[in-house]
Amino acid sequence: MPPPTPSARNACQVLVLGAGLAGMRAAWAAKESDPRLDVILVSPHKAPSGSSFANRNNALGIQAPLPHEAEAFMEEALRLAHPGTALPELVRALAEDAPQRLGDLLDLNLTFRREPDGSLSRFPGCFSPAPRAVVFDGLAAAHSAFLARVRSLGVRVLHGYEAMELLKRGGHVCGARLAALRGERSMDLSAGAVIAALGGPAPLFARRICGPGGSGLAYGLLHRAGARLVNTRHLQFFWSRARDRAFVNPGTLPWPDELASLAAARRTHCPLAFDLPDAALDRDLLSRRGADGLVRLPGHEPLALFAHAGNGGALIDAHGRTSIPGLFACGECAGGMHGAQRLGGGMVLSALVFGARAGAAAAQEACGGLPSTSTPAQEPRAPANSASDASFLRSLRRGMDRHGLPGAPHSQGFTAWLKDASQRAASERQRLLALSALLVLGDLS
Repeated sequence: MPPPTPSARNACQVLVLGAGLAGMRAAWAAKESDPRLDVILVSPHKAPSGSSFANRNNALGIQAPLPHEAEAFMEEALRLAHPGTALPELVRALAEDAPQRLGDLLDLNLTFRREPDGSLSRFPGCFSPAPRAVVFDGLAAAHSAFLARVRSLGVRVLHGYEAMELLKRGGHVCGARLAALRGERSMDLSAGAVIAALGGPAPLFARRICGPGGSGLAYGLLHRAGARLVNTRHLQFFWSRARDRAFVNPGTLPWPDELASLAAARRTHCPLAFDLPDAALDRDLLSRRGADGLVRLPGHEPLALFAHAGNGGALIDAHGRTSIPGLFACGECAGGMHGAQRLGGGMVLSALVFGARAGAAAAQEACGGLPSTSTPAQEPRAPANSASDASFLRSLRRGMDRHGLPGAPHSQGFTAWLKDASQRAASERQRLLALSALLVLGDLS
C-alpha cells in the first residue's frame, strides 16, 4: 500500500531539521529508502554554513577505518570516552559503516587529498597515531554536491526557517514549529517522523570556531521535548591566538620541568582533553587567564580558549532513534557515539553514518502515516531576529566565555539568570538559548 499523500504543503512523511552533513545525508537516505515518501529538509541558510560546509579550513577530515582496522578504531574511541558516555554498539556502527559512507563521498566526486599514485592520502587524527583519516577540500563544492543529490531524489528543501519547538501528540513527536529567520511569518509542519540534525552548542560562546550560521538551540529543543541527553558538558575547545583565531597547540609552548614531559603527548591532539594526563597543561593555562579571558605568556601573543563543537546530544540507538517516539537525531546534536573526547574526523563519520541510519529508520516509521495535528499551517509571530534576542545572546555568550569553560569558576548569579531566563525570557528563542546553556553547564537543578 502506498504511503498517504500529505493533504497540504505543511505536512510530510519525514521532516529533517538542519542541512549540514548529517541532515543532508538523512534526507537522502529517507527519500532513497522509499521514493514515494514526501521528505522536507529545513535549511536555515541557502549558503553553506556551520562546521560542515563553512569551517575556516575549507576542508573536512573523516575517520575511515578499513575492515581490518575496525577493532582498533573501536578500542581507541571507547578508551577516549571517560568521563563521558559512549555506547559500544554505536561505536561499532561507525566502524561497520565507514567504508560505505566514504564511498558516498567518493561517488559525489569530492576533492580528496591523494598520493601521487592516485590513492587516498591517509592521516592520523587527533588522539590517535593511526593513519585512518582521509581529507577532502572545497566545502562550498561539497555543499552543492549534497544539495544537488537530495534535490535530484525529490526532497523538498525549505530555506530560511529553523525549529523553535518540536510538536508532540500523545507523547509522539509529530512535527515542528518553525520560525522564519527574516520577516514575521512562521509555520507549523506535521510529519510522520522528525529527524533533528540541529548542530551543536558552540554558538553559545562568544569565542568560537564552529563555522557561521549555527543557532545553539539544539540542546534546549531536545530537552524540552523530553529526549534524554548525554555528554552535554563535554565540548571540544581549542587554544588559539586571540587576534586571528590561529590554532596554538599547548604542546609547542615552553614548559617548566615538572610539566615538560607532557608536551609530546599534548602535541598529538588539538582539542583540550578532559581526562588525559596532558590535560595538566590546559589546566595550567586556564589558571593564568586574566579578567578578559586571555592568557599572556612571555614572548607569545595572547591566547584564548575557543569553543569548537559538542560531543553530546540526544542519546540515540543504532538506528538514530531518541528516547521519544517519532524523534530521531544525528550529527552534532546526537550523543552516545562519542564520550568526553573523540577521534579527529569522528564527527564527520558519525554525521554520515547516523544520518543515513536515521533517515532509513525514519522512512520506515513514517510509512505508518501522518499524525493529525490541530495546529494552523501559518500564522503571524514575533520576528525571530529581534534586537532583544541579539542583546540577550550577547549577554549569554559573555557569561559562557567566563563561566562555561572547563575549570571556570562557578557563578551562582549567572546560573540564576539563566534559570530565570529559561522560564520567563521575552521570546522562545531566548528561553531555549538559556536552557541550552544550562545543559552545557550541567546545572538544571
